[in-house]
Amino acid sequence: MKIDSSTADNRFPSFLQGFNRRWFAGNCQTIYLCYTATGTALALDDAIALYGTNVKIKSGGHCYENFVFNEGTGAIIDVTPMGSYGYDDERGYYLESGGTNWTAFQALFRDYGKVLPAGSCYSVGLGGHICGGGYGLLSRLNGLTVDWLTGVEVVVKDNANNSAYPIYVAADSADPDQLDLYWAHCGGGGGNFGVITKYYFKTLPDAPQTAFITAVAFSWGPQLTEEVLGELLAWYADFAQQTDNWRQFGLFALNHVAAGEMHLTIQTIVDAGEDPDEIVRTYIDPVLAALNNIYPVSRMTKAGLAHQGHLFQNAADTLDYTFYEAVQLLNGSGSNQRGKYKSAYMRKPFPADQVSAIYSWLNYIPPGLTEADMAQSLLQVDTYGGAVNLIAPDATAVPQRSSILKLQYQTYWGTADQDQGHLDWIRGFYTDVYQYSGGVPDPNQDPTDNVDGCYYNYPDIDLNGPTNNKEIALQLYFGNNLPRLQYTKQRWDPNNYFNSAQSI
Repeated sequence: MKIDSSTADNRFPSFLQGFNRRWFAGNCQTIYLCYTATGTALALDDAIALYGTNVKIKSGGHCYENFVFNEGTGAIIDVTPMGSYGYDDERGYYLESGGTNWTAFQALFRDYGKVLPAGSCYSVGLGGHICGGGYGLLSRLNGLTVDWLTGVEVVVKDNANNSAYPIYVAADSADPDQLDLYWAHCGGGGGNFGVITKYYFKTLPDAPQTAFITAVAFSWGPQLTEEVLGELLAWYADFAQQTDNWRQFGLFALNHVAAGEMHLTIQTIVDAGEDPDEIVRTYIDPVLAALNNIYPVSRMTKAGLAHQGHLFQNAADTLDYTFYEAVQLLNGSGSNQRGKYKSAYMRKPFPADQVSAIYSWLNYIPPGLTEADMAQSLLQVDTYGGAVNLIAPDATAVPQRSSILKLQYQTYWGTADQDQGHLDWIRGFYTDVYQYSGGVPDPNQDPTDNVDGCYYNYPDIDLNGPTNNKEIALQLYFGNNLPRLQYTKQRWDPNNYFNSAQSI
């Protein structure tokens, strides 16, 4: 379905903006709603004929930067109508790219008893999430979603003189170029090689039976000193690198002092046949005892889990849930508002200078902003590693296979007049934390071998540097895997139809 800006269609403005209210495709002329792979190919040819390289692809609309919704966008290929799923006897489970984390979970859990180890934010689209890596609360236990990906259906246009066409590429593709195209979708990100229409998985993890959710708070106050923060982070890093607790996944929201408290949420998986009481004694009681020895934990008095701006309330330290309930509890995407994000991988615990920088910036209020304006500013530290690190760095396009922590710097606000204050805060925070590695988590400049680059699905245009050189950013995202991705890009998209400020 083709919708043109010249028609009186009340839907049109809603297609021009994604989740981040900073970005709007104000000059976009045409929206293509795609329902099949063949229809997508026809739409792509039509869009390229009209708008050349100013064609963008949308699934969930959650891109952190303006790679889809910007003033140069002429047309948008919208794959959200493609949301089917099923099982193919030869290719395995399949999910169309227009689905979301939540619809995929419902389908796989309900009909097959399976899960993806994917993200928790319910409205994030599969199209971009999976091909960018697809990590979530089951990743320590089951690895990344791309570690299970065995095939992709993607619409490509590898020759300007020929029509676009859908192609299925897989882990067992005999043609080397097709194998590269499959591999590139195992972490190489969306909007680079073609329009993804379907993902395939020959096997998937079994769904857990139940889960414990432990949710505690650390109140900001005179007793929560820099030294105490350092002790909490040291404990958390030790927890993250243990090899016998992969069933647990932690989300540590280091909220700005304006929020009143920091929040730690830990999910602990329980399978059928296991004794829940024994799981509590073995995995949860030691966590709470260790934390209380450092700083008294309390129940969350404000909103609880800070994950991409979403907060939930939990009335107890630990509650047990069916697994379906646990996913529902943790799957919020937050409000549509303005936001800025940065990321980093860490191989080792936080050194003292980073702890000092974190403490300082979580207590800092930028000029022009009030304390209340900073209530949604934070550094979220997720546990990582586990099964993720069992995979070789070049087996997929995701090279970070030795990290124990994954960091996401976040700040949210409501109106454009606060843009500069929030951007200054998060940029200053990030640069200060990584001052010893060039102001970014660059493993090639880190004498301590701690940081390991950034996550492509958390794009940050600042990584291009003062000269706006995207090669700098791509090296941080992909490391030694970048040359193979660039070769694949040249083979399958030589005319650069699929492009952004940080595209391959």
